[in-house]
Amino acid sequence: MATISRMRRAELSRRAQEIRRQGQRQQWPLQQIASAIVRELPQVLPLEAWRWALGWSRAQTISEIAEFYERTRIGESLLNASMLCKYEHGEITPGHDYTAALCAVYQADPAQLGLHHSTTLVPHMGGGSRAYRDGRALPRPRYTDGDSMTADHDNAILAALRDSVTLALEVEGPAGGPLALENLAAALAYYDVNYSAFPPGLLAIEVHRTRALVSGMLKLPQLDGARVELRRLAGWLSALVGNLAFHLSDYPAAAIHFATAARLGTAVGDNDLICWSLGAQAMTAYTGNRPVEALELAQQAYEYAETPLRRAQILAWGQLRSLAYLGESSRSDAALVMANAQRKLEADPDGERPGRFGFDRAELQLHLAETNLQLGDHAAARGHAETSRRSLPVGRPGWAAATLVLARAEAARGQLSDAAALGIEVLDVIPAPALRETSRVRLRDLNHDLFTVASPGVEAEDLQDRIRALPALMLVGRISDEPNGQRS
Repeated sequence: MATISRMRRAELSRRAQEIRRQGQRQQWPLQQIASAIVRELPQVLPLEAWRWALGWSRAQTISEIAEFYERTRIGESLLNASMLCKYEHGEITPGHDYTAALCAVYQADPAQLGLHHSTTLVPHMGGGSRAYRDGRALPRPRYTDGDSMTADHDNAILAALRDSVTLALEVEGPAGGPLALENLAAALAYYDVNYSAFPPGLLAIEVHRTRALVSGMLKLPQLDGARVELRRLAGWLSALVGNLAFHLSDYPAAAIHFATAARLGTAVGDNDLICWSLGAQAMTAYTGNRPVEALELAQQAYEYAETPLRRAQILAWGQLRSLAYLGESSRSDAALVMANAQRKLEADPDGERPGRFGFDRAELQLHLAETNLQLGDHAAARGHAETSRRSLPVGRPGWAAATLVLARAEAARGQLSDAAALGIEVLDVIPAPALRETSRVRLRDLNHDLFTVASPGVEAEDLQDRIRALPALMLVGRISDEPNGQRS
């Protein structure tokens, strides 16, 4: 691009702000404002046009990028005004990490920002950086089953986490060191908090690969402290791998990985890891129609629970639905456990904890809804499901679960059309690759509920056709050895 004088730059900036104000008055979307700036001011490249469309200074963009790096634990952003200026004027091209960050904070994809070289290599995570400030999961765009660009973006951001560990091993050697441990811990934290932001099959592959790096490090001599930390990280990664196998309906693999996580927790003295893994085993046993075994595992897990929040989680995961499954004889016990779980959660001084390893009121309300549904108290089930559903962003797995439990409660009171419409809503919003097996089971149960009558209606028939058309989940084969000296 030809050199533009400082005076001309100032003129371009003033004109861009006029276009922005005009667009705001006419309620244009951000993309239309940016496109108008580029169209009317051909000397301006798209990257600068988007910043002007937002009304941001370079300092504000740099601050937003720094927060993005902090929240996603990519590392420390070194972006400065000079670098950003060169990016905007086409003098240099941002690398993949900065491209990803720019896409996130500007709510745009690479092509819209004029960064065509990175179209299939960087994430577009809609919503802007404000969404990262509470430490919760990254926002995700809606996408269709065939949206290859979104899949490439997801692959890229997950691969970047693994690459940070690989690069640390390149610097510190194959046994790793402090940097590798730090990057592994950051990757684990990201997987935890953003567990629900990715299709389970895609995330499972990446977590397997990261755990394989840990397995390789453990095969080499380590200082005692480093080995303990590596085994602890391997345990939590195994817990994640198990949970992903569970959500992909590979229950035998889930049981193996949860057991490995519990063994590693015992080996390093991490009671929280033991507790969570035993609770997850209880959940798996219940899903396999083994309620007595689930109750026994939940009791073991409860002995390791060190916070009220974790105790509430174990009660909800391992005891509530198992007691309801056992029928009328356990109704009073189930009622006591429901009340106890609510008291425990309210008693936790830290409140809720986000992420796969966390627990919150919305999840507890979901378990209360399903327990009441099993016990035949459909009004209570409906109330708890509605509470859970209202607490969650549309499109999240928890929202899907609560919506489907609400649908089953509606079906139980004879509102078949409404029930089927709720099921269809879930299928309209959640793409098939992101639809967990747990939600698929709830859909099949809903379909069964609807067809207990001879003519459930057109909506129910449409829902049944769409359930039958769902593609099977892709199971993840063995990518890594179990990182405790035993093979899965």
